[in-house]
Amino acid sequence: MSQHRFMYEYEWIPGALAPTSVVEEMAALYSEHYGVWGHGSGREGQPIRLSVPRLLAWLTADSRIAIARDRGKIVGYAIAVWTKLPRRGVVSWVTQFVVHKDYRRQGVGKTLLFTIWHFSNHFAWGLVSANPYAVRALEKATRRRCVPRRIQRHQAAILKLGTSIAPYIHTSSELIVDADQSRINSDFLLDHSSLDRMLLDVTGPDKPWLLGPLQEGWEWFAFTFQDQPPIALSGEELRQMLLASDDVTKRAYSRMLMRRADQHWAKHTDAEVEFIARTCLSTGATSILDFGCGCGRHTLALARRGLAAVGVDYVEDFIHAARSEASAQHLNDAVFQVADCRVTNLNQQFDAAICLYDVIGTYADDADNFNVLLNLARHLKPGGALLLSVMNFELTARRAQRWFSINSEPQELLELEASDTMEKTGNVFDPKYYLIDRDTNLVYRKEQFSEGTHLPEELLVRDRRYTKAEIEHLCDQAGLTVRWARFVRSGKWEEPLPGESDVAKEILVLCTKRG
Repeated sequence: MSQHRFMYEYEWIPGALAPTSVVEEMAALYSEHYGVWGHGSGREGQPIRLSVPRLLAWLTADSRIAIARDRGKIVGYAIAVWTKLPRRGVVSWVTQFVVHKDYRRQGVGKTLLFTIWHFSNHFAWGLVSANPYAVRALEKATRRRCVPRRIQRHQAAILKLGTSIAPYIHTSSELIVDADQSRINSDFLLDHSSLDRMLLDVTGPDKPWLLGPLQEGWEWFAFTFQDQPPIALSGEELRQMLLASDDVTKRAYSRMLMRRADQHWAKHTDAEVEFIARTCLSTGATSILDFGCGCGRHTLALARRGLAAVGVDYVEDFIHAARSEASAQHLNDAVFQVADCRVTNLNQQFDAAICLYDVIGTYADDADNFNVLLNLARHLKPGGALLLSVMNFELTARRAQRWFSINSEPQELLELEASDTMEKTGNVFDPKYYLIDRDTNLVYRKEQFSEGTHLPEELLVRDRRYTKAEIEHLCDQAGLTVRWARFVRSGKWEEPLPGESDVAKEILVLCTKRG
């Protein structure tokens, strides 16, 4: 069965908040694809099943679930618990890990684990499993090998930790870790008839199997550690993992408290809408499109001016909030849709359009950002005006303190300090909190989230920022004529700034559609 990464979508939710429908689908996946009972179990050859109540018992308050979907269907999941080990640091333990049998050895497992860990600086990462593919996924996701001697140094502390977070670990569990093996007797009589073949699949001259053999009822005690030298990933492996990270990070935007009083950009709605009206709306204009509308502050204000205003965003929470506000204000001319701005077809052309606050640049892939621009042009009437803004790369580069290469120096991300900028203030130009990839000019940040319930605490965020010449070129390629492009600050769009100004964080562009 041939699978392609672009079919997959990844998400991460707190275990205690998993919807019933998700837990039911996880239990079904486990029961159908985890494995079968082995010799001595009394149920040889029968599927190992997991009921919903038993699975719920694994979803403790400190657990996290990473989920992989293919066209909406869950094809893999991992449950992880982060616990601090005194005098050492955080141990991230995957307590349950299941991948649909048709999706194994296609990168789903390692990418699932990477969406949990990213480039975290935890003390150790690990799992207990009788599946060699799971162990290799751990090694790939953490870019480190499971080495018994390393595990042996900390085995007592980790075993003690396991008794509090893993239902299959007990104080009496027999653990054997030495130079040639690392295994634990979990008394889990999983069928091992395919084990030799699986070991052959995952072993080669450049990747020896270090954890030793298994006997019935035993599993590998597999952990990697921060102080180990990292192993190299291929460029394609790293690309796929980062794309999955982007999938998870998309949901970060629903954690941005866009209506908070201390988010400065939201204070300028009236002035910005007045500017839009002056620059974009020709005499007789009746309709306007807002791509990446967020909670709809511009769309709603434009509807109050009598325009048929349509707002589009991929974050459902934003659209629900915008629709609620439109209903409360009795704004029938404000329409909101949950959709992907890269591909949605509204079957309508508009007199004008806006795409503000870095929707173009949200994606790490240049093609994705260009597709947003192309789709805007498709939805404009000939001669219609588009006002867009992007983040200023020239300022980003001038203020940068650190440059790196994700391909050759991924470990640099370990030293990058995390912030709560995205959730709280939106000021993403503080050089203390970003790295620039010298090969691609992508900007990397680590963002922490604490005020919502839908996503984990820390995410890796990548964005694309533009020079004035680059965004002008993209507009031209999309069939748009640039009337002007200027460096600006939030809420002061009528005041062009020098490109070297420390407050010129945005590039504002006014275009018209050719044709």
